[in-house]
Amino acid sequence: MGKTLSLFMFELKLFFKNITNLIFVLFFPSSMILLFGSVFGNEPSEMFGGYGTIDVSVPAYICMIAAVTGLMSLPITLCTYRQNKVLKRLRATTLSPLNIIGTQFAVNFAMTVIGIGLLIIIALAVFHFQLMGSVVVVALLSALVICCVFSIGLLIASVFKNAKTATAIANIIYFPMIFLSGATIPIELMPEAVQKGANILPLTHAVNVLKSAWLNKPFAEYSVSFFILLAIFVVCSLLSVICFKWE
Repeated sequence: MGKTLSLFMFELKLFFKNITNLIFVLFFPSSMILLFGSVFGNEPSEMFGGYGTIDVSVPAYICMIAAVTGLMSLPITLCTYRQNKVLKRLRATTLSPLNIIGTQFAVNFAMTVIGIGLLIIIALAVFHFQLMGSVVVVALLSALVICCVFSIGLLIASVFKNAKTATAIANIIYFPMIFLSGATIPIELMPEAVQKGANILPLTHAVNVLKSAWLNKPFAEYSVSFFILLAIFVVCSLLSVICFKWE
């Protein structure tokens, strides 16, 4: 337990030293909220079903934060460690593989939660956004979204051996998802054909689940997206365990 905690604290310090991670996890989502909020405000809009721009943007930006840590930070860190023989050295210690992977998961999960907390504090203080749904339900679904996205990141880290390849694959997956899923630009503003095509993206379903729960819509309206996320999490997690390579 002591060694695992020490590894966690060490990895957490490394995360804070990575300026790119800090910008996109902590500052970029909050800046987007401030930007769009200053332009559109949070007045009820017919386009968003009577809700304000910030009311529907906060749950979407939560998904964006999860995508940054889960698709960019997590897999690239693990692949860099493999490429530099760090995983091989750690495997020779008393730490188990579960300790090593679990620590990376925990650090990125913690930073995701911190990023979400900062986003909510700013949106609440500046724009007085509303959470119409249950805090518990939204928290549990946020955890599902994070775990689902992280499982995709772990699969990338398991299949691709070096950081260069993993980075290229992560970018190919990451950028279409954050721009077409509604995680950055509200999907309601996109053409109907793009909205339909975006349904193949896991993050589209993540945004749909969180936004629906946030606005207190009935489970039936987002049940399909919920089970799709659950299936992705289970399948990607199993495949990442099967395919994971230490060297």
